[in-house]
Parts: sequence; structure tokens; C-alpha cells
Amino acid sequence: MKDRISGRGGRRLTATLAVLLSLALPVTAATLHSTYVDPAAMALQRVLPPPPEAGSESAKADMQAVEAAVRARTPDDERRITANLPCTLDRFTGVLGPAFTAETMPDTAALIENVFQDGELAVLAAKAAIARPRPYTVKPDLATFGHRSDSTSYPSGHATFGYLAATVLSRLVPEKRQALFAFAETYGENRVIAGTHFPSDLEAGKIAAAVIAEALFHDPRFERDLARAASEVAAQGGASGR
Repeated sequence: MKDRISGRGGRRLTATLAVLLSLALPVTAATLHSTYVDPAAMALQRVLPPPPEAGSESAKADMQAVEAAVRARTPDDERRITANLPCTLDRFTGVLGPAFTAETMPDTAALIENVFQDGELAVLAAKAAIARPRPYTVKPDLATFGHRSDSTSYPSGHATFGYLAATVLSRLVPEKRQALFAFAETYGENRVIAGTHFPSDLEAGKIAAAVIAEALFHDPRFERDLARAASEVAAQGGASGR
């Protein structure tokens, strides 16, 4: 679609469609495509530490942490989880300001969408290889909030996206680096509060994001699109968030 649409208006339409699709479609390998890195070549399952072994004290502590987070979940938590579910640029407006949307910054939004899809494909491949059951698979009566994914648990795709997007956006708005990574941590923690991930899944997502980012920053196509996004951010006056 991107190759058939030209001009700023076309890029805005592409970015807007990407947001709508992320909301409307289940995230599976069949609905994603890679842009900058080869997800098969990433082989995250060879880089990530193994998850806690089933029945181990670490695994029990992981489950206890999920159960405690679920019990403590509030309506405000649930509203935040719902608001932060889509993996798009718009999630970061609270940190960067209201200009950081697909409508206002189509090039930046398209960059983050491509980064998400590359990262998600690599994560889905690792999930399939590692095959760690979700908390609600281990404990079916867990009071989860929101959709129960059919994918496995390790690493967390949302944690990977949060840290990966924070890494990329920090290059565009370096003065917001600390706030971006603080938001990424919260973004991942939402998944434990929802009962859909273990804390160790989030740690694996943080590692996965660093590995994927290293590959991205060596790709000339990514660097080209990053430069385009930097020009767009500069034209909008940079970040205006808290």
C-alpha cells in the first residue's frame, strides 16, 4: 500500500490506516510484515535467558506476583490498560505532547508502526520457539482483564514495543529519554496487572527490545526513515509533554 500512495497526504493516510488496523485486527504473523530487519535472523530465543522452569521457586514467585497485581487492580488501572493497548505512536503523547500522533506526524507514526511490526514478528517467532504458557493458561480461573491471546507468554510483545519505541523516540527527542523509558516500564507492567504476562516476560521484552534496536540502528532504510521523522519532529517544534 505504501508504494502506491505518494505525497504527504498519502503518508498521513497510511499512518492512519495502520492505527485503525492495529485496533481492528488480531496481531498475528499473518497480519504483519517486516521492513528493516529479518525476524528469522534475529532468533531472539537464542539470545534471551530461558524463562523460569515450571514448578521452580522462580516460577512460583512469578505467578504470585501476577496474582497480587490482579487482586490489586483498580478501575483506573483497567482504563489505563485499555487506553494503552494499541502499539502506536499515539501512546506516547502523554510524554511527548499532543503533536505526536499519526495525524500530525505521519512519518514518525509510520516509523513507529514499522518498528512495532518488525519487533512483533521477532517476538512471535521467539514465543513459538520458547512456548511458555500464559499465566491464565497455568491458572485458568485467574481474573484477567481484556483479551486472552492465543500466543504464548515469553517475551512480552507489549514490553518489547514499549522499550523499543522508547529507544527510537529517544533518538528523536533525547531530552525525553528518561520519561520515555519510565513510560515503557509502566506500559509493560500493565500486562502483569491485566493478568496476561509474568514479570519475567517483561524483563525478556526489555532485552529483546535492546537486541532489535541494535539491528535497526545498523539498517540504512531505518536510518533514512529516522532522519525523515527527525525532520518532522523538528518542524513541529519537538516535544511539549511534561
